[in-house]
Amino acid sequence: MSFTLFTGSPNAPKLEYTADASTAFTKGYLAYRDTSTGEIKEATTTTGDATNVEGIVAETVTTGASNPVIDLNMIIDGQLYVADCTNNTAANQLNKAHLLTNGGEVNNTSSHSTDINAIFIAIAIIGAASDKKLLGRIVKTGQVTA
Repeated sequence: MSFTLFTGSPNAPKLEYTADASTAFTKGYLAYRDTSTGEIKEATTTTGDATNVEGIVAETVTTGASNPVIDLNMIIDGQLYVADCTNNTAANQLNKAHLLTNGGEVNNTSSHSTDINAIFIAIAIIGAASDKKLLGRIVKTGQVTA
């Protein structure tokens, strides 16, 4: 499961960030800035909102050292991503904001979410419904809050 930059989108610069020493990171997962610790953490269902989502993890890393570093591909306005989804895709999921199931998967439903953690806006279905893939954008600043 992961987020993959869609061809034709602006290039994503890769930068090195200070990572949470107790977090393992999976390539292709979303990561966010923990503003209380100043470290990067992997997004979950309830973390990694529109105000602090930072990038896509560029490498799988098992952490353990104090203040390790992690490479992230930055998310830039205008980029489109193919996202793995929890549910089969359907036309009634398009043009709606969706929450995450975890850092690498969108919890796609037929309902638009105004929750600040609903950071994926679906634009198109990729492949068959059972492929569970949507094309869309990751919202940074500006998502409507509940």
